[in-house]
Amino acid sequence: MAGDSETLGEALFALAPLVIRRRSRELSLTASSALGTLERTGPRRLTDLAASEGVTQPSMTAVVSQLEDLGFAERRSDPGDGRVVLVAISQAGRRHLWSMRRAGASVFTVLIDKLPEQESAALSAALPALRRLQELAAESPDRLARIPDAPPEPGPRPGRASQGRPARGGR
Repeated sequence: MAGDSETLGEALFALAPLVIRRRSRELSLTASSALGTLERTGPRRLTDLAASEGVTQPSMTAVVSQLEDLGFAERRSDPGDGRVVLVAISQAGRRHLWSMRRAGASVFTVLIDKLPEQESAALSAALPALRRLQELAAESPDRLARIPDAPPEPGPRPGRASQGRPARGGR
């Protein structure tokens, strides 16, 4: 079963670029993700949003400024502590996310319509499991394991000195 899970995971992962390549370029992937996080979790401190998106606080400040400029997010005072500023999604931000999701779904709709009836029925039968995957991801979005960076190539790269060691013939 573990092999099946891995194969399914790889197949689902391979589909992601289809939507990403065809998405609007109005927002970066980080800005789009942050907007989705705000929609899902409600208003958040900028530092919390940066941590959940895996970026630095200065980077998230720039993202939030862009979202504000576009009217997709707004800064608010925390009702429990007036000194704290929260970032919240606006109605325009919600409409933008809906539009992005519709556009992304249409990419798959076109492809699904090209499938034979039996394969289309198999995808329909998988819909409850796919929805459950969404629920599981939403239950702990900040706890999902981050994909580690690719491991470095073994040994020094040709034509370059190893880190921490001088190049041959030098000190």
